[in-house]
Amino acid sequence: MMIRWMLLRHAKSDWADSSLEDKERPLNPRGKKAAWSMGQKLAQNDLIPERILCSTALRTVQTLQGILQTLSQYSQRGVPEIVPEILFFDELYLANPETIVRVAQANHGGRSSLMCIGHNPGMELLASGLSAQEIEMKTAHLIVFEKQSEKPADWGNASEMYKGWKMTENLRGEGEGGQER
Repeated sequence: MMIRWMLLRHAKSDWADSSLEDKERPLNPRGKKAAWSMGQKLAQNDLIPERILCSTALRTVQTLQGILQTLSQYSQRGVPEIVPEILFFDELYLANPETIVRVAQANHGGRSSLMCIGHNPGMELLASGLSAQEIEMKTAHLIVFEKQSEKPADWGNASEMYKGWKMTENLRGEGEGGQER
């Protein structure tokens, strides 16, 4: 069985209000457009995860909201609606790769496709570790990994988490620059 792990860095946030705590920064207009665009790309490429684990920072939540709004529009056009389960975790806010792995292992819920929405440098370091190559993750950047599993949704233990993954997609939200698909 194939399992899929999607790592998404949040879309571009707004730095205009210096009185806001980092965790409370919203998306800027470009970020909102990129989040919506990422939802399109997920639908068009059949990359809808069964479960999403999301940081509680406002910019990650708004990135998720933009994606879900787009997916909802696709379902209204006759595309079957797939609504992922969504869980929010304070631990994913500015998490290091080890924390992201721990949260994913503890909360995959037996699903064969999982998305984590978070922040750099943790997302970038994790993507680099899984791919065994240096990966730069800009805002609204999705890296998709897949690996064979002997049993359904076997995410393995911590020492196995970095083994056997193959990067299958490298997508950017429209308006964020870089590689677009």
